[in-house]
Amino acid sequence: MFLVEGTRKSIYSYGPIYFNLESDPVTYEEAIKSQDSAFWKETIQEEMDSIMGNKTWKVVDLPPGSKPIGCKWIFKKKMKVDGTIDKFKARLVAKGFTYAPVARIASIRMLIALASIHKFVIHQMNVKTTFLNGELVEEVYMKQLEGFVIKGQEDKVCKLTKSLYWLKQAPKQWHQKFDQVVLANGYIINESEKCIYSKFQNGKGVKICLYVDNMLIFGTSINEVEETKAFLSKNFDMKDLGEADVIL
Repeated sequence: MFLVEGTRKSIYSYGPIYFNLESDPVTYEEAIKSQDSAFWKETIQEEMDSIMGNKTWKVVDLPPGSKPIGCKWIFKKKMKVDGTIDKFKARLVAKGFTYAPVARIASIRMLIALASIHKFVIHQMNVKTTFLNGELVEEVYMKQLEGFVIKGQEDKVCKLTKSLYWLKQAPKQWHQKFDQVVLANGYIINESEKCIYSKFQNGKGVKICLYVDNMLIFGTSINEVEETKAFLSKNFDMKDLGEADVIL
């Protein structure tokens, strides 16, 4: 396979087969009109199913004196290490300013070094719709999103009941909920690195390293890792990425 980079398109070759790969769309309209529209529409619907299933908002009249925030779609093709497409990803985000607690790169390197010395198993998991796990306490109103404006209710807005990506409250709410769940189940937080959690007994156990919605699980054995995965999957909507080979 070879890859030729262009300003807007890349050209892939697999033996006698050639095809153009468009760059990621910037807007909703661009996504549904692209040559990959079928894939984008599918992942947009998956995102909406997650949001609506989580009861993230309800459509209401905007209260007097309130101002709704905007929202937008973010589109991204996730690539594999070999350069092929892994999946199409659509994410609905609020137009806000945010930050997210993450483990320091130095801490991740240290854990990998310790894992190498002590022959730990390293697996990786991803939390689906991470920021939708947090509960909102403030009243936040958002404009209806492009492509999903309710006919006959165009003047109404979405009152958020759960956190949404890029909402400034979202990362804090997510991190607080993760803290509550793992600490209530016997994990201990690292006081100098708030995104690392440990649970050991009789020399066996795991360390969880959290980086927004990705986590590395370092275990003394595969059994310890699998038990941790089962615990996390019971409490959150998780994706098991298996043994870690690439860490972003």
